[in-house]
Amino acid sequence: MSAEKTPLELAALATAAVPGLRVTGLRPPQFSDEVVSVTGIIDATGNKWTVVCPHDTVGGLGLESQTAVLSRLARARDAGEIPFDVPRPAGFTRTPEGGRVMVHRDLGGRFMTEDDFADPHVLPASLGRALAALHNLPESVCTGVDLPAYSAQECRTRHLALLDEVATTGVVPRSLWDRWEGALEDVALWRFRTTPVHGDFQPTTILVDDGSVIGLTGFSSMHVGDPAEDIAWVLARASDDFLDRFQEAYSMARDATDLHLVTRAQLLSELAVVRWLAHGIHAEDDSVVEDATSMLAELAGELGEDQLVRPRETVTPPSSMSAPAAASGPESTPAPSPSDPKHVDEGGAAAEDAPGPDGGTPQPSPDTDRDGDDGDTETATGPLPLSEAPTESLDLERP
Repeated sequence: MSAEKTPLELAALATAAVPGLRVTGLRPPQFSDEVVSVTGIIDATGNKWTVVCPHDTVGGLGLESQTAVLSRLARARDAGEIPFDVPRPAGFTRTPEGGRVMVHRDLGGRFMTEDDFADPHVLPASLGRALAALHNLPESVCTGVDLPAYSAQECRTRHLALLDEVATTGVVPRSLWDRWEGALEDVALWRFRTTPVHGDFQPTTILVDDGSVIGLTGFSSMHVGDPAEDIAWVLARASDDFLDRFQEAYSMARDATDLHLVTRAQLLSELAVVRWLAHGIHAEDDSVVEDATSMLAELAGELGEDQLVRPRETVTPPSSMSAPAAASGPESTPAPSPSDPKHVDEGGAAAEDAPGPDGGTPQPSPDTDRDGDDGDTETATGPLPLSEAPTESLDLERP
């Protein structure tokens, strides 16, 4: 990990990244957190710049890949394909520890704050259109520059692997395990068209001005995958009114139908706690593990026995020689696993996976495809495998 940098250190690095740049002053934004160090600077001619130094020297895109991605996004902006601007790198350099440093012209505006999620007026619609435009971009924006690309089935398998990793901890309440297992075994949820995904939204990656999103930054985790990853971040923070406006704007701007986007997003927002638990285990940090364990218990208490998907009841047709059989729902095998707080009803988001009580991991369904077509809506009665059971769906593509 690269060490945090002060504004003065970043200003000095900026002069190495951009030959001829003469820094005359510091300006906002100025912050350093566990992810990145950032400062604004002013040059001798009054131009405003931003200096960014991610702390992770291993993860994220390399300098060449990041330059290529930002260049493609800038062309999409210039062509009117996206309604927001992106950093346009003017130079790169390295810290003495090997960390990456990027300098770009200031995009204007201010960073989004948590308070903005309580505003149900202009911003949610603008944010919805911005994310829809990003997800409407062709996958070619991410190809050829060493960005990860996951199919819909691979997205599901990665969630299963995460839950399998923490299954032996025994700290995941059974009710959460059942909830996530039911969603991961429902084949309908995992039929969607993959898209370019930002992958690491934070308040400091969204720039707003006068109630509108004017810029997005922090594309070092961009990849092709499930658009629900980006939606989950919004749904875990926004007020109900904000969500309604955001969802309506997003669905109207998307050029593809994704019937179960909201359900997957809810699942993913809950699984964020599992990722926090896994992080604590990897880092051997007991405080993180305890924090995640407490969050899982709180989430389990909040959700109770609620399910993300509605189990399909089965009925055994009566015969002339026997009494009618009682209706029964499909069985699911519970097991220990993790989760994350914030339940959003039919306007919510999130998803992930989990292994069974005997340590086994649910097997991916071969029926998952990437065309976004969901045909699991038949109404016939009778026994039906869980993997074919339809879910409670919400069409984001409102007319």
